[in-house]
Amino acid sequence: MTKPSEPTKTIEALAINFQTLAEDAPVMLWLTNNKGENIFSNNIYKLFIGRENVEKLGGKAWFNALHPDDQQNCLDVFEDAFATHKSFEMEYRLKRRDGEYRIILDRGEPYIDSNGKFSGFIGSSTDITEGKSSEDELKKSHTELTQYNQEMSLINQLNSYLQVCRTLPETYPVIQHYAEQIFPNWLGSLYLFNENKTLVESMTSWGARPTKSSDIITADDCWALRQGKEHIGFDEEKRLRCEHVDADIDSYTCVPIIAQGEMLGMLHMEYSGKLSFETDEEKHRFFHSRQRLMKTTTDNLALSLVSLKLREALKLQSIRDPLTSLFNRRYMEESLEMEISRCSRTTQGLGVIMSDIDHFKKFNDTYGHDAGDVVLVEFSKLMLECFRDTDIICRYGGEEFIVIMPAVDQELVMQRAQMMCDRLPKLEIIYNGKALPPITSSFGVAYLNDKFNHANQLVKFADSALYRAKDLGRNQVVLYDNP
Repeated sequence: MTKPSEPTKTIEALAINFQTLAEDAPVMLWLTNNKGENIFSNNIYKLFIGRENVEKLGGKAWFNALHPDDQQNCLDVFEDAFATHKSFEMEYRLKRRDGEYRIILDRGEPYIDSNGKFSGFIGSSTDITEGKSSEDELKKSHTELTQYNQEMSLINQLNSYLQVCRTLPETYPVIQHYAEQIFPNWLGSLYLFNENKTLVESMTSWGARPTKSSDIITADDCWALRQGKEHIGFDEEKRLRCEHVDADIDSYTCVPIIAQGEMLGMLHMEYSGKLSFETDEEKHRFFHSRQRLMKTTTDNLALSLVSLKLREALKLQSIRDPLTSLFNRRYMEESLEMEISRCSRTTQGLGVIMSDIDHFKKFNDTYGHDAGDVVLVEFSKLMLECFRDTDIICRYGGEEFIVIMPAVDQELVMQRAQMMCDRLPKLEIIYNGKALPPITSSFGVAYLNDKFNHANQLVKFADSALYRAKDLGRNQVVLYDNP
């Protein structure tokens, strides 16, 4: 037998050394034949899956360690690679010997034998779990940051609209519109205290269906209103449930609306989404972010609502008579100008009634100014009963009152004025426990239908008719005869 030549010995030695290096390489290496069967796995690969598994199952050990949800995809990638003889790359979850699934990146390259034929794939497997987690966290953080910026933009838009609202009722559709965008997977209601601070009433709501919360509640019915801080009711068995929500409610939150130390109401939110969470930690993270958003929203609502309430209070002071709470002369003049313009455009009638309490100075001299104030208040209450909600009732000054009746015919104006005149002597007014003598009033009526060129003199016409009523003996209604 002839001895191998020196070059042959060198090649064999290199092959042995290469196999030794592959076995002890610090990365997972593997080799398949042209049928896709695993014919080599190095030590670190066997340690990852478990030597006992490799010894027991051989080439099938890898497939058995694959996550069930990833098996078919891996088979599809292999089938395509062996059909095309092209390199491939794929990610999958592989069970480590301790039972934990790790994310693996496989890279395979085809190798050709000395005859130029495809003989299989040689490849490496890298555990990228940590890097993948960091990448996923980065993507999640980016997504959360984008979402946060969108939500803050919506809250800023909400604030912008709330700042130009003139009344509380104007804010309700604005709040509803933006709440649906800020909280797409939630139902909600805005509750505000009544004037007496005894009840909290739902003023507006949003979502695909009504909330499972009462429309009107007391402060004692809600833990958030009792404590002055948010109350969170997750879908847990042992939880404190507010009395105003149904027993079968799932996850909900109540957040009090507080500004400048004053509790204005409460924001009630119910989760209605169908999001799936892989872990409890992910679920709690989601709900915790929603709680923060609700707190931010209520803080902004509180500032806007308290500012609006202050503006409303100042406006009321500027347009209301402090004694009778009727509109004052300034508001009457502004409203009359607007109603004249409106009725002129629509060719509808406009009536003005001026009233003066008969012998009121004598009444004050006899019973005192405090008694006179009581008469003015009771007179004002009766006017509110006799005229329509759409009519503008004003204290013109002293014992004089004006009523503006827009979009009305002359007959109704006279009818309402006569109703007031007839009911007034029957009005019982109590002062210091005793009934005051009956009072009467004179009424002057001016009416315009098509002669709006005289509209700026409407109050003068009504005043002229009033003096005519006094001249005729008082306690009666007189209509001004339009020129």
